[in-house]
Amino acid sequence: MLDLRFTVSDLARTRFTISPMDQILGGTAGAGHHCVGPSGARDRWWRRVRQRVPYQATPFLELVNASLRAVPDFLAVDADAGRRTLTDELDALLAVTDGTLRQDLAFHGDGRELAPIVRDLREGGARPLRRVADGVWALFRSCLAPDWPDIQRVLRADIAQHARSAAEAGPGAMLGALHAQALWRPEGVLRIPVQAADEEFDLGGRGLELRPNFFLTGVAAGLEGRQPPVLLYPVCVPHPDPAAVRRVDGLALLIGGTRARALRSIGRGPCTTTLLSDRIGLSPATASAHATVLRAAGAITTERAGTEVRHALTQLGRDLLLHNPEPAVRS
Repeated sequence: MLDLRFTVSDLARTRFTISPMDQILGGTAGAGHHCVGPSGARDRWWRRVRQRVPYQATPFLELVNASLRAVPDFLAVDADAGRRTLTDELDALLAVTDGTLRQDLAFHGDGRELAPIVRDLREGGARPLRRVADGVWALFRSCLAPDWPDIQRVLRADIAQHARSAAEAGPGAMLGALHAQALWRPEGVLRIPVQAADEEFDLGGRGLELRPNFFLTGVAAGLEGRQPPVLLYPVCVPHPDPAAVRRVDGLALLIGGTRARALRSIGRGPCTTTLLSDRIGLSPATASAHATVLRAAGAITTERAGTEVRHALTQLGRDLLLHNPEPAVRS
């Protein structure tokens, strides 16, 4: 068990944050991880999406599951609290220093059976983190993005429920309701079930960042070196499988159905006009016309390579796809 000691200042500075990276970690960590445990929500989601996992995600998945004891602290990245985006978190991940990286990987030991990405990061410093970050983005886009609006609704509903509890019964009662085995003690101590931890930690006036997770069943804490310290906890509101909810295609409403298909096709990887026309089932001339509109809107770039042109997403295009995932087809 872990005892977190709060002062009045800590209670005043405690806040909730939704982290996309947390959900990716919770959804892809194996059930044997110390803070994950058996999760019906994760199992249902993983069975449905595992066939869509891109090869590019391999370094990230290797790193997450290289040890059942923990994931490296640098993956539970610190970014600006509040309205956090995956882009913010990946920027923070790529800013990790070589020293922090090696320190966070030390728990893997020096055995010969290290996962390839762990070995590469130890030998190459932070440079291989680009492969990890690219893998996170590819995994999110292929597997989590279609469910992300619904998962966010569940997370926000959970936060709203805890906020009501804090307003009606006080912050201590709210903190004690974060987990079935959590206990709030009148002297200002929150006792939580963190495996392999039997200690007391004084928050020291820094407050606590509470991050609900759609997939976890246990509690995980990031304390040392965190500003503020972090507590990940499982959502307590009932939540269905996101695939059971029908959604409107916001991107198609914004730019039209055909251009939405074209942008998503380019989002699967840079392509020529000929390949784009094959992907969306239109003539090269029509595909080129749609690409021209997308380029004029700043969603893609086009570069000439010999006799062909090559289309790729801009940051605006990536943001459009991130916040307007393709609706899942109900089976």
